[in-house]
Amino acid sequence: MKLFAIPYSILCYLIGVASLVAMILFVGGLFLPWTINTGSPVSLGLTGGMALIGNVALVTIWSLQHSIMADPAFKRVWTRIVPPAVERSTYMLVVGGLTFALLALWSPMPDVIWDVSGTWVATALIAGYLAGWTITFISTFLINHFHLFGLQQAWEQHKQVATKDQSFVTPFFYKFVRHPMMTGVLIALWCAPTLTVGRLVFNIAMTIYVIVGIMHEESTLIEELGEEYEEYRKTTPMVVPGPKLGDGK
Repeated sequence: MKLFAIPYSILCYLIGVASLVAMILFVGGLFLPWTINTGSPVSLGLTGGMALIGNVALVTIWSLQHSIMADPAFKRVWTRIVPPAVERSTYMLVVGGLTFALLALWSPMPDVIWDVSGTWVATALIAGYLAGWTITFISTFLINHFHLFGLQQAWEQHKQVATKDQSFVTPFFYKFVRHPMMTGVLIALWCAPTLTVGRLVFNIAMTIYVIVGIMHEESTLIEELGEEYEEYRKTTPMVVPGPKLGDGK
């Protein structure tokens, strides 16, 4: 496995990143022939209440994978089967597969709630959509993009270098909010020039995932970092920039 760790991690990285880019374009209705409002050729094609149930189920499965495979308790068991050097890469591979499945199977719910296409508001919302994802992308590099996506672990094994403990730092965006990646995601989700029922379902489901995911991550960070992170919570808002808000919530 050691010989294949680097090419495997690169492949997983490319699949994972490609799936996330596809999601951004699919949800935003940008460049791809299929969108969240039209569905793909292999869409489940459900309608009405069944479409709601099916779409929520797809997002739930996607969300559970993210939460379960990122959980420290799961990792302790999982790394007895999958080498630690490619654990994160394997996570990205599964993310990629489930993301592509979500996009392919999504049942469009095209009834329009609002549509400001062709106005300056639409231009502003598209800019906000792209800005949100840009914030998320930049935030991954602020903390260590290559470790987050699994490349660093494989490289360190190849070079037989011990992984350095990740020190707690708060660069740039992290000085304003504790979870800037999620801030970017939330901005992108709700900047919709055309909001259909399907996009609204997607937005609500993903927003719930973001909130639950942050709560889970916060408990893990408190356990790992203790008082240092508790102090950070007291002085830095969770996802919305602003002045000190009590205990940081």
